[in-house]
Amino acid sequence: MAHESVNLVTSEAAFRRLQDQLYATTRQALERHDLPRFKGLLEIAQSEAVILTAIHKIKSNHGQHTAGSDGQVMSEILQQQYPDIIQRVQSALHHYEPQLLRRVWIPKPGKAEKRPLGIPAMIDRIVQEILRSILEPIMEAQFFEHSYGFRPMRDAHQALARTTNLVHDTGYHWIVEGDIKGCFDNIPHGKLLKQLWHMGIRDRRILMIIKQMLKAGILHEAPHVDQGTPQGGILSPLLANVYLHKLDQWVTREWEAKRTRFPYKKRRIRLEALQERSRLKPAYFVRYADDWILITDCKAHAVAWKQRIAQYLDQNLSLTLSQDKTKITNVRRQSIHFLGFQFKLKSGKSRTGYVTVTRPDAKRLRDKVVDIRRELRQLRRYQGKALCHAINVVNSKIVGLNNYYQVASMVNPDCRRYADSLARTAHRALVRALGNRKTARNLWTPAHTVHNLTERHADFTKAIPTVEYEGLRLGVTNLAFVRWTEPKLKRPAECPYTVKGRNLYDTRTGHKLQQARDDPGMNLTLSAMIAFGKTHPRYNFEYLLNRAYAYNRDQRICRICAQVVLPAHLHMHHIDPSKPLDEVNKVANLATMHRNCHQRVHDGQPHSELGAKPWRKMRHYRQLLNLSTTN
Repeated sequence: MAHESVNLVTSEAAFRRLQDQLYATTRQALERHDLPRFKGLLEIAQSEAVILTAIHKIKSNHGQHTAGSDGQVMSEILQQQYPDIIQRVQSALHHYEPQLLRRVWIPKPGKAEKRPLGIPAMIDRIVQEILRSILEPIMEAQFFEHSYGFRPMRDAHQALARTTNLVHDTGYHWIVEGDIKGCFDNIPHGKLLKQLWHMGIRDRRILMIIKQMLKAGILHEAPHVDQGTPQGGILSPLLANVYLHKLDQWVTREWEAKRTRFPYKKRRIRLEALQERSRLKPAYFVRYADDWILITDCKAHAVAWKQRIAQYLDQNLSLTLSQDKTKITNVRRQSIHFLGFQFKLKSGKSRTGYVTVTRPDAKRLRDKVVDIRRELRQLRRYQGKALCHAINVVNSKIVGLNNYYQVASMVNPDCRRYADSLARTAHRALVRALGNRKTARNLWTPAHTVHNLTERHADFTKAIPTVEYEGLRLGVTNLAFVRWTEPKLKRPAECPYTVKGRNLYDTRTGHKLQQARDDPGMNLTLSAMIAFGKTHPRYNFEYLLNRAYAYNRDQRICRICAQVVLPAHLHMHHIDPSKPLDEVNKVANLATMHRNCHQRVHDGQPHSELGAKPWRKMRHYRQLLNLSTTN
């Protein structure tokens, strides 16, 4: 199947169709109770459209500015010539030898200690993104529907919604909170590769690339590693989910997906029959990366499940369950801590006599508030435009914290506890920044009248600390400006690899997924550039990457004559060619034109015969180029 499809990967749009096909083929194999088998994946990985898609994905990520052990960042790659980069990536895939990782340490959320990240070199990141984009649709078609971490269109809110729904529907209140010791650092490479083979990756060349990638050592520390998936790698989260998929399958086979002699049509009736007529121990599993919980009906079953999972991890996955950190909790009496939330039941009006209460994890929220307060104090160091930027940065952190915890039922009272003191800290910092204590009172402004975050502030009259800049009143938002939003259950059909799944995502989020580029043919473009002698440094890799996005943005319409531009007639005009090399090829500086229209823009001759509107547009682009028209 993959061999037949490789010739179709001529554009990003074609690659998206191939991803859909990989997903559909895998689902069809599972429905036949068969295993998927894919070969010829390396040929797909080496196609230009797939390489371009991977580079653009990395280019749009914050990590593009982070160098690996070779010191190279994405902007340096984008300024090189197109054939050189394509050949370099294809060569790397053909004879893969990853560079050493660069070690950095970042704080663990809600904890004092730090965790290590291994930052790959930029070329290795491109290779990893290529493999991720090919493997992910195959794996997504097989993954457990209630695994939520590091998967597209899934998040922690859905894991919390699933937990709430299970406890409410089943009435079960005994929960095992799982903790696997150093999960990602202890995954055996051999077993992981066997799992990839079992899940359909039958191209041994791809498996060898992954093997080399896993063994990549750390700069100044170790030339190679024997186990673990490097945290910080693009492919690592997917590989971790692949490995833990065996745990998902085993737990669910014991209850949720237990096969019965009688073919029940409804899942609920089948589970009720299992509970009444078998000695099986009920278990509902929810996993987010290496954090997981198991919900069951009594303490004895919770203890038994903890022991069974510990044994399974040890014997089948060579991982260790932390006996001390893995807790068994009756949530009618105590809270569990899951994904930064506290979850508990209390007496209330419901079928079971209990309702769920969720709130931000107290310690994690407190630590986040400490970080925000530290940044607020730094506002005193800035003035003018720099002060406005600093306010925007700290506002983004406050809004981000609110957005994450808005699904907790007690989010408002818990955030309100810190809101006023943070506002006072911000006010004192702004007074010092402006250096005029006499105007301190004037810095408090009703939130709904400020000019930033207008949608967020529209319903709040509470005064917030503000500054005035160029006639605009900009405020530091309040942590208490948050309302509870009920978390929504994940719809299994929502996924990035079916038309229906993408439409469901658009409906749920209100955000349209970026359309895949229908690239007008890179080889044709290169040949035309050579024919017309376009050897200027500005015609580099970034130009060839972004021209297709500008072409799609303009909906294939010429900016001069407003007619459709066919790929064979496409020219991309630089609106301001005097910009520096790292800015001249940004999408905003490119304009789609017919070859003839583009040549007329530059020839300096009058072309009123084209009509009033095209001639006006042509003169506009000439003015931006400082070109005069010959009379």
